[in-house]
Amino acid sequence: MSDRKKRATETALQTVAEIARTLAAAPTLEETLQRIVDLGVEYIHGCESASISIIHGFERSTLVWSNPAALLVDQAQYRHNQGPCLESLTAHETIVIEDIDEEQRWPQWREAVREFDLRSSISFRLFIVSGDEETFGSLSMFASRAHAFDDHAQALGQVFASHAAVALKAAITEAGLEQAVRSRDAIGQAKGILMERHDVDADEAFEMLCRMSNDRDIEMRALAEQVAELGGLPK
Repeated sequence: MSDRKKRATETALQTVAEIARTLAAAPTLEETLQRIVDLGVEYIHGCESASISIIHGFERSTLVWSNPAALLVDQAQYRHNQGPCLESLTAHETIVIEDIDEEQRWPQWREAVREFDLRSSISFRLFIVSGDEETFGSLSMFASRAHAFDDHAQALGQVFASHAAVALKAAITEAGLEQAVRSRDAIGQAKGILMERHDVDADEAFEMLCRMSNDRDIEMRALAEQVAELGGLPK
């Protein structure tokens, strides 16, 4: 092995070890998953946002996201029942979009996400042992430029996907996964309140939450809980 390849290998191993140590220090399932998407953006070249989605029983849900844009991309897939994340969940494989402008699959979803400046993505299927209800997971990463994810990025993404799968497997037999899924119910409740108070549809209500989450640098779940408690957006 050449010195250059040896140094590259050593650097890659150090990166993987550092990621593992950081994730191991997370005290809860949700924080572990949140760190996975946040570190994915930090470590994987080209990745600008990321999310982890699951199908648990009959429910499709995004458990964590690095920024609201990633969640909105996922929500568009659930709404149109098509997209790379859902494809990876059901086809049990890694799905890569090199350039969305040249992509022919999922036309409704493609049109819906154009406003989010999405050009390429990669979705890794998370291999999770099923419990009483079948559970499938997907780690998705998004970029605003075409061909953002090279072979190295895809290989490192698989490392993050493996960590996410291990965390979710452990949660299948505990309350952690159910708690993480229920935490998304707060967002649904907040959306319902805003739809009634401001006479907007579900997408517009969610965008209101996203804007305030970004503007005030507050986690979406915490903001949703405030909306539920106050009966509207906080002042």
